[in-house]
Amino acid sequence: MGKDKEVYEYDGHLAMFLAVMCHQAYQLSDGKSFTLPRGYSLKCSIPSSSGEIFGFIAESDDHVVVVFRGTSTVNNVSSYLDIPQVTFPFVKNSGKTHRGITRIYSAARSIILTVLMRLSPEKKLLVTGHSLGACLATLFTLDAAVNTPFNNPILYTFASLPIGNTEFVRKFYKEVKNSTRIINVYDTVTNHITPLLFRKEPLMNMPVGEEFRLNFENCSVRLNHKIICYFNQLRKIYPSFAKKMCKENPGFCPDTSRCNGDF
Repeated sequence: MGKDKEVYEYDGHLAMFLAVMCHQAYQLSDGKSFTLPRGYSLKCSIPSSSGEIFGFIAESDDHVVVVFRGTSTVNNVSSYLDIPQVTFPFVKNSGKTHRGITRIYSAARSIILTVLMRLSPEKKLLVTGHSLGACLATLFTLDAAVNTPFNNPILYTFASLPIGNTEFVRKFYKEVKNSTRIINVYDTVTNHITPLLFRKEPLMNMPVGEEFRLNFENCSVRLNHKIICYFNQLRKIYPSFAKKMCKENPGFCPDTSRCNGDF
């Protein structure tokens, strides 16, 4: 028997923590210094079919965290431009999803679920991702809610892109009770460029998650989309928690000096 699907309120501290976990997914993928917060251990990295690292799974005494990064190579861009829809194969009656992203998720799925099924379902499952990784996180969250003992995952995404049709969105909200989509109103990639591809049938893809808006302008399309600048804005909203988290976990928080208005 699965646990009841409790509904949780938006948690800004959790959002900021998960934004940094997304940053660490890029660090791991790029072979840079990778740091987990105190009390967490790395269970596995998440590979693509080409061997790239797309994220990781970490565990603490109370939580399992599954993290997906966004686009960082030409292959990743090509995958996002593979825009026809396909039936999402892992959940019945769940509509259609973006083909390129679904292929990336399909290649990594067996490893993710194999590791997940070894972990205690008594722990809360937290899922997060940035940009293309937010789409992967969305696919995984529905899959986990239906096909694993972790039937009440908590999803926070950053700069998520359109991923599925109306039938997929309907099924997602039926099965997933906790999902938040954090966007920057000045993020051109999220709000203007990619939606142009998906405004009409048969490519009417939509993002999912209760929207939480940030408002920051870095005079740069790239910086308005970067996860470190999402974190930078969140820590302005929750400065005390940010300072405490970063002080207690040396090397965990990113350098945000490139983001406008850094403290």
